Amino acid sequence: SYSASDNNDGLSPERALRRINRAWALVSASVDDTIALLPGTHSAAAAGTSTATSIAANVAGVRMVGIPRNSQTGNPYRKKTFVTCAAADQTINVTAANIEMSNFTLLGDVLNTGSANLDLSAAASGFYMHDFAVDVSAQTAGTSILGIDALGAATGVVIQRGYFWSDGAFGAMVDTTALINSLVEDCDFDQTAGTHAGTLTVGAATTVTIRRCSFFGAGTHTAAINGTGATVAGACRCHYNLFSVLCTVPIDNFSATNLTDLLNNYIATIGGGTGGTLVAANT
Repeated sequence: SYSASDNNDGLSPERALRRINRAWALVSASVDDTIALLPGTHSAAAAGTSTATSIAANVAGVRMVGIPRNSQTGNPYRKKTFVTCAAADQTINVTAANIEMSNFTLLGDVLNTGSANLDLSAAASGFYMHDFAVDVSAQTAGTSILGIDALGAATGVVIQRGYFWSDGAFGAMVDTTALINSLVEDCDFDQTAGTHAGTLTVGAATTVTIRRCSFFGAGTHTAAINGTGATVAGACRCHYNLFSVLCTVPIDNFSATNLTDLLNNYIATIGGGTGGTLVAANT
């Protein structure tokens, strides 16, 4: 273990900073600076106070990486580095371009009763989040609590190899509304209890590919991939996604115009069934 202080420079573990926001205040834009998060829980709070505040990811071209204890990326479902915010606010706000984040768990706090755990502004083009987890199970279920929420027309966003754990009627774990030419790939959405109305949502002005994602768990996904509000012709492409038998409608609320590619998506069967039923409609 290491001691930490925001009076340190953060240039080695022995000189670690205390708060993530202090690290964002010290990095430089677009020179491949990296913020390394050591294992443990990092709480978003003002230095020297108990006042929680969102992490401001506001410097372009910076990486924020959790350091795993053992392997290169660690356990994909249970990262050893946690980032949380004990307040009715987002844990992380991304407001600059070409930021990369990986190898940590976004841990929703019970005090967050109405916000996304991570927000992407319109300025977050090129955002890349991979090998991570989002756990909202400690929060009180409500549709205004989301995992990752796009707030504007960011371009080229990639969300890859994420594990999302929810246990009630939360909002979308990924809301891609307004993202342009973006990708959600190889993510697992585990609904362990209760009902999720729209697990991954595609809304107005979105163009996104959703590829090789799994929607499973003991709970129900009412509309696993939900196109309510999609407005762009050719807005969404769904390729090779897998759905639990507890998905009421796997891909729902799209028009034929908005969902241009429906390719090899399968609904599971139970026991001695066929091993999967091809999704042949989007409503």
